[in-house]
Parts: sequence; C-alpha cells; structure tokens
Amino acid sequence: MDELKLTIQEAQELLLLSQSSVYSWIDKGKLRSIETPGGKLIVISRKEAEEIKNFNLKSRRNKAAKQFQQKNSDDSTILEISATNAEILENDTGNDSSNASSDLTLQLISRIEELAMDAGRFKQLEILRNEEKENVKFWQEKYYELSADLKKKDAEILELRAQIASLSQKAGKSIFDIFKNR
Repeated sequence: MDELKLTIQEAQELLLLSQSSVYSWIDKGKLRSIETPGGKLIVISRKEAEEIKNFNLKSRRNKAAKQFQQKNSDDSTILEISATNAEILENDTGNDSSNASSDLTLQLISRIEELAMDAGRFKQLEILRNEEKENVKFWQEKYYELSADLKKKDAEILELRAQIASLSQKAGKSIFDIFKNR
C-alpha cells in the first residue's frame, strides 16, 4: 500500500485540517499516528489523503480549506472546482426539486458530521470506562491486601492478649496491677 508519513504540519496542509482537528482526529482514531523521537507522524494512504482533502474542499464549514482556496486561487484545479460548484449552484437555483435535493444533501452531510462527532465521544466514553474498570481493580486489590494485613494484626493482638493473660496468671495478679504498684 502506498502510505504517506506526515508531520502534523504536513498533515494540516495536505488534508486541509486545522492543527486542533488533526489532533482531534488522532484522539478519535480517525487518523493513525506513530510516535517518533521528533514527534508524531501521521500514517495515511494516498487514497485516504485525497478523499479527505476532496471532502474538505467541498465542505462549507472547513476554515482550513477556505484559506487554502484563497491562498491558491490562481491554481487552475481550484478554479475548475469552483467553476464546477458554481455551475451546480446555478443549475440548482432554477429547480425546486434540485434545491430540495441539495438541502437534503447538506442535511445528510451535517448528520454524518454529527454522527462522526458522537462516535468520537463514544470512543472517549469507552476509554474512560476502561480506565474506571482498571481503577476499580486496583482499589479492590488494595482492599484485599489491607484486609489480609488487618487479619494478621488481629492475630498478633490475640497472641499478645494470650501472653498477657499467661503472665498475669503466673504473677497471680493482673498484669496491669503489677505496673500500678510500681
């Protein structure tokens, strides 16, 4: 597979994402990263990178894509995409069913984005639950350790009481009375 290894900065520029979006996508598992001595590297196939870039170019919400388009407005591919989008918009404005179709498409895209965000939240929730389970196991182990220590101490106390009782029998008095007389 033709994979790219990109720094965070390179991923931002290639995928048309903000730095916070790149880190967010890493946290959510949408982007695979590896740790290197120089920092994180994003590992992604060329096909996935192109798909993400194309999606972001079409997204109306993506600020990084808008900045990219403004910065590269003289680039012919961007002009072609813009011209194509303008043609689609011109064709859509004259037809009510097309407007309904484009509205539905926008709603679907918005819903997909919401579901992706929810999926990320569920992943974070799953991570938190796993951490809680690990914490519960840790404290259960500590409880059992302390319970065992307590039982040992109780046994030592009983042994000491037995020794005190045997000493007081030998002396004929209570061991405490012996200490009081001194």
